[in-house]
Amino acid sequence: MMRKGFLLVGLLALGGCLEDAAPKPAARTDGGAAARVRTAAEERVRGVARDANSLRFRAVETYRQAMADTYAVCGQATVTGEAVYIPFVSVVSQRNGAMEVEQFVGRSNVEATRVYVEMVGRCFEGGGPIQRAGGTLVSAPTPPLPNGLPLLEQVRPEAPPAPDLVTAAANAAPASAGSVVMKQNGNLRASPGGGGAVLRVARTGTVMNVFGTAPGGWFQVGETEPEGWVHSTVAARQASGSSGALASVQ
Repeated sequence: MMRKGFLLVGLLALGGCLEDAAPKPAARTDGGAAARVRTAAEERVRGVARDANSLRFRAVETYRQAMADTYAVCGQATVTGEAVYIPFVSVVSQRNGAMEVEQFVGRSNVEATRVYVEMVGRCFEGGGPIQRAGGTLVSAPTPPLPNGLPLLEQVRPEAPPAPDLVTAAANAAPASAGSVVMKQNGNLRASPGGGGAVLRVARTGTVMNVFGTAPGGWFQVGETEPEGWVHSTVAARQASGSSGALASVQ
C-alpha cells in the first residue's frame, strides 16, 4: 500500500512538471473540438467510478497529438471526500464524426506505470506517435522509468481493480472470506468474466481462499493473497472455518 502511495505521489509530481515544462501554444480556433474531446474523456472516466456523480477532476488539460484528429486529455480525478487523486490519460480520436477513447487510469501499480508512460509521451502539444507516409506509426522514444516503478513486462498480471477510482470492490474482503474447492479443472483468470486472460488451470480438488466476489458468480481466489478469478460453475464455495487453501497445482 505504501509503495502504491509513493507511486501515485510520483505521478502527480510528474504531472506538475509536465504542465510547467510544456510550451504554452498560441490559442487557436478548433470549432469546439477540444471541449468536446475533454467531455468525452471525463465521461469515460466517470464510467469506471462507482459513484459518477461524486467524481471531481483537477488539472485537466487537452493536447493536440501529432496524428490528425487525435487528442490526449491528461488530468486527475477523485471521489468527493477522498484525499487521493488518481492520474489518468485519455487518448481521443475522431473518426467519421464519432469519438474513440483509449483510456489509462492509474488505479494499480501496473496501470500507474502505463499512465506514466502515456503522460511522458502524450501530454504536450504534438505528442504521441507520428504517422509516416504509407500509414507507418513511429513512436517517440520512451524515457527510462524512474526507480520504484514496476516494469510492465516483468509484473505478473493483476486482478483488475473494482469499478471505483479510490476504493476496493464493495464485496471484496481484506482477509480470506472462506474458501472454494475446484469441482473440475477450471481456468484461473486475470479478471472476472469470460474475456479475462487465463493465468493457469486450477485442477480438480484444489482448495483456494476467497478474497472477494464479482457479479455473475465470480470468486477472487488465491492462497495467501489474491491470485485470480474462478467461476462458480467450476468451484464450490465452502464456509469460513473450513480447511485452508492447499498449494496451488500448476
